[in-house]
Amino acid sequence: MDSALLARANFDPSSYDAEKERERAEERERIFERYTQGRSRTDDIEPWEEPNFSHYMKKDHYGFIHEKPIPMEPVDKKSLEKKQMKEKKWLRMVKHWQETNRMPEDLKSRIWKGCPDSLRGQVWPLMLRIREIKQSNEKQHGPNMYERMKEKARRKSPDIRQIDLDVHRTYRNHEMFQLKYGVMQQKLFYVLAAYSMFNKEVGYCQGMANVVALMLMYLHEEEDAFWALTSLLRGERYQMNDFFTPRLPKLFRCLDHHMVLRKKFIPSVHKHLKKLQYEPTLYATKWFLQCFLDKLPFSLALRVWDIFLLEGEEIETAMAIAILRTFKKTLIKSNDEQLNDFMCRLGESQLDEEKIIDNLSEVLLDLRRQRMSHLPKPTIIEEIKPSESMSTLPSNKKIVVHNQNHFTPVYETTV
Repeated sequence: MDSALLARANFDPSSYDAEKERERAEERERIFERYTQGRSRTDDIEPWEEPNFSHYMKKDHYGFIHEKPIPMEPVDKKSLEKKQMKEKKWLRMVKHWQETNRMPEDLKSRIWKGCPDSLRGQVWPLMLRIREIKQSNEKQHGPNMYERMKEKARRKSPDIRQIDLDVHRTYRNHEMFQLKYGVMQQKLFYVLAAYSMFNKEVGYCQGMANVVALMLMYLHEEEDAFWALTSLLRGERYQMNDFFTPRLPKLFRCLDHHMVLRKKFIPSVHKHLKKLQYEPTLYATKWFLQCFLDKLPFSLALRVWDIFLLEGEEIETAMAIAILRTFKKTLIKSNDEQLNDFMCRLGESQLDEEKIIDNLSEVLLDLRRQRMSHLPKPTIIEEIKPSESMSTLPSNKKIVVHNQNHFTPVYETTV
């Protein structure tokens, strides 16, 4: 687990230090000014960050830049016609969905078969209900919420330094995010900064940058990415909020539940990994935090995200088991060094995507039959202490945790 995540997991509110707060305020303003200036600032931009023509020869279908040129694939007329026909069917479905605001009956079967990449920018906002979430929040708290949170972040956010660090190491091998202080880095920075003030319970946590960057790849508008993040963290279907709150409570619950499922559904793999002391924290932490981004080939990760946005949080639980089941034979023959190498290289491997998606479907059905696809409900009574993000809760109130989000966080709405 990365040092920033370890610090988050061991979070302990420290006493206020006026001098350190003054230094943080000065640093926050310097960082914001860099992003405001954008590409006009050149003194700390490395030569490799400047694009050149050769980059376009090394770019794949998704915009990732590789070390060697990508060979041109011959155009298969039948495959092209099939792809175009599929896109036309999806376009008709999406148009009807937008007009009626009703999820199509055949959406589920189509999503499991794969959403056309050209239409993810239209389909994902509908599944995430971005428009409804924005309207609901602004009806309750006033218009221009996103812009107000950006302005407030510039004055008050304690997370700007860490956000800046993470922006500069997020998808730097992608054409959209390669340019330091470029347009897409600016958008990524602003979304994370604004959200750090909007949801004060979470603020910012490592892992959120990759999720927002993915949203920006397909939604493009930074405000849409902001509301998409809101849906992912606070939406009933996804409930990612407690992955990122201090002490990472949902992450550790996922890891514990994964151990239970591993033992029950793939006992041979469980026994071997247990023998090697290869715990889920060594391989599954970012599986859950980022819903498999960076840990699977990007094309497969997109398929998983399509299904995750449709089905919800149980997909993460099922996919973790599906991966181990798919590579069962390889895993049980590996020593600890081979095992670690395999897990690290999984995202760079050539995988049979259809086989893995089929396994995911089978695992999900198995888990649902056993009523184990969702995390067990927490049973610990937690003591909630007053803080800025919990200002409406009575002091020292004890509450029983009934679901993944142990209480509804108070969003920062004033400027």
